[in-house]
Amino acid sequence: MKTIKLFLALLVVASLLVNCTHDDAPDYSPSDPVDPGIGESLDTLLVKRFSAAPVFDGDIDEVWSEARPLKNTAHVTSAGDRIITLNSSSNGDTSLEPTDLFDPYTGESYNYSLRGGHDGEYLYLLFEWEDNQDSRDRQSWYFDPATSQWHGENKYANHLNNKFYEDKFAMMFPIKVNGAYPDGFAGGTCTTTCHTNLADPQPGEKGTRHYMSNPNELVDLWHWKRNRNVLSQSVDDGYIQYEEDAGMASANGRKSDEGTGMYSTAKFTDPETGLNAPKYVIKDREDYYWITDTEIANGTAQLVVDVAVNGILTLENGEIIAPNLDLTAYSQGFGSKRFPSITVNPGGAGNDFRSDTQVRAKHVGSGWQLEIKRKLNSGDPTDAIFVIGEEIPFGLSIFNNAAIAHGMSNFLTMRIEE
Repeated sequence: MKTIKLFLALLVVASLLVNCTHDDAPDYSPSDPVDPGIGESLDTLLVKRFSAAPVFDGDIDEVWSEARPLKNTAHVTSAGDRIITLNSSSNGDTSLEPTDLFDPYTGESYNYSLRGGHDGEYLYLLFEWEDNQDSRDRQSWYFDPATSQWHGENKYANHLNNKFYEDKFAMMFPIKVNGAYPDGFAGGTCTTTCHTNLADPQPGEKGTRHYMSNPNELVDLWHWKRNRNVLSQSVDDGYIQYEEDAGMASANGRKSDEGTGMYSTAKFTDPETGLNAPKYVIKDREDYYWITDTEIANGTAQLVVDVAVNGILTLENGEIIAPNLDLTAYSQGFGSKRFPSITVNPGGAGNDFRSDTQVRAKHVGSGWQLEIKRKLNSGDPTDAIFVIGEEIPFGLSIFNNAAIAHGMSNFLTMRIEE
């Protein structure tokens, strides 16, 4: 009997231990289980010197097992009122758009893992986050048979089934000016650049903007865009500065680093009918989300030269596209022949400051897997410098099929070891 009681007691203890272990475990592990000898952190990214640099191709090499992951969750929180409409389709009717700038994404959260290493010259990051959809449907153009007009899908989602954008991420690092970081950045990271309830928003302006609180302050802004950076294979590198019209909705402190732009969003407006259409199209192509400059140059993509009142498009080679003959293919939300909203090019392809933070990205079904590479000191005065032996605060954001709504993870620290 004593033996049976002892056995039952051991079962109860074992059950409690299993439950405690489960409760204490992280919610999500984007890659292989972490070696307990390496451990993990919620808020500190340990950047160790690699024994050998990883092959920079988006795959997870064995060398990444040396790096301790920072594992956390990015949360989409309230961003302040829209005040005025942002989508042209709303025609100024604020009741058609949600009140908060980040709705209908508010409340979403995205688990991620971030690992880092360096080889004495370059910083390497491995950034993984959960996302079961590779979002590329960025404001595709569709045909509305009720009005016989072409429209782009909304940039800003009005409801959960109105999301037509690309996946993105952003990271923000402080830049030392005269030996000092921006005031308050170490304690607030990204939050110190974000200002809400700005005055007098005009069409195209939001009541929430990024700019620095004090003159001469700068932060480095990495902004990767799934579609628009597909050929540059980089972030769209920029920075945030102070603006003289601080406090106004016109105060936009976001600027691009020197270099070649990687994309264009031009549209065509017919001078006679006044109707809009995409500037370039590829007739009868299905399920495509960008047009390359090469496709424009070699004639694969054609310039739209006429938009008739019945919606028929005439192309520069004389061909026509008659949407009323194939309404399903050009329909809103799911039409397979909807047109891209952007043209893309390689930009500097890693050879200028705007594209010098290179990215190799793979969507692996359950989420994104990105390798990031940049020189510790790029030589650009609007880039952060990563100093071996020092720490630097930073924050990051994940945009899941969203133009501006993003899950934020702030108050993070990067520690770069010898």
